[in-house]
Amino acid sequence: MGVFKSGAFLQQCFSVHPLTLNLKVVTLPDLVGVFCTNCRMKHRVTVQRVVPLENEELGKEGMLSFQECSQQHPEDVRISLVDVVKNSVEFRCRPCRRTYFLDVEMIETHQS
Repeated sequence: MGVFKSGAFLQQCFSVHPLTLNLKVVTLPDLVGVFCTNCRMKHRVTVQRVVPLENEELGKEGMLSFQECSQQHPEDVRISLVDVVKNSVEFRCRPCRRTYFLDVEMIETHQS
């Protein structure tokens, strides 16, 4: 079982089979867990801040809002972008019609 400190594995999962990436946990203040059911990898994202599309910083309120969405309807919060160059991951919540742009500090992938 290996741990890789790179966003490359999450980006590859997103590129090849985005529909099998499932949001599993959002823990305050800065942790997001994503599981890929296709390759059975667990991706752990450490978040610096949550930024709305208007580039207005939300800080802790943004992460709290993201956590509430993930708890109310976890199946509907999906990854819509992974950018390892800009260290960012974007999630969209279909029922709330919100987009959460996560400024990422680190991405770890745990291989089962």
